[in-house]
Amino acid sequence: MKPKVLVVDDEKTLRFTFKEFLTEAGYNAVCVKDYKEALENINEDIDVVFTDIILGGKTGIDILGEIKRRGFLCPVIVMTGFPDVETAVEAVRLGAFAYVRKPVEQDSLLRITAIALKFKKEIEEKENYRANLDAIFSSVKEGIVSVSTDMRVIEFNEAAGMICGMTKGI
Repeated sequence: MKPKVLVVDDEKTLRFTFKEFLTEAGYNAVCVKDYKEALENINEDIDVVFTDIILGGKTGIDILGEIKRRGFLCPVIVMTGFPDVETAVEAVRLGAFAYVRKPVEQDSLLRITAIALKFKKEIEEKENYRANLDAIFSSVKEGIVSVSTDMRVIEFNEAAGMICGMTKGI
């Protein structure tokens, strides 16, 4: 299945260009013009999101926040024609994968898309590994303690906590 890339930008020519570049490179590109359309298209099938910072009444930061609120793992690349430190800091603080200046050249677009997809795959593998460990830890009635190479406790199950008098920190 082709990776699905959502592009959110109010500039019709940019949407057209991104769609052409991404489709030609083998991606399934979905291009929308505003926050409302973006929300209608954001789901677990989206692999990468490119969003303009300025979208009329809402922003790319709002889209980033909504993606994080919904718990999706897709990397979000925030784009702007008018970069400034304040929005860059806010985007990164909220978990943007990257903050890029427009216009975005074809080779840069495809490179950052490939890097973002690799990152998403690694995050998904890590989350699957974590979910499997959680399932194992919670299902075993004996005490299990996981330690790092320097012998610091990383994780323990409920039984180990009861045996050793340990509680999980917040």
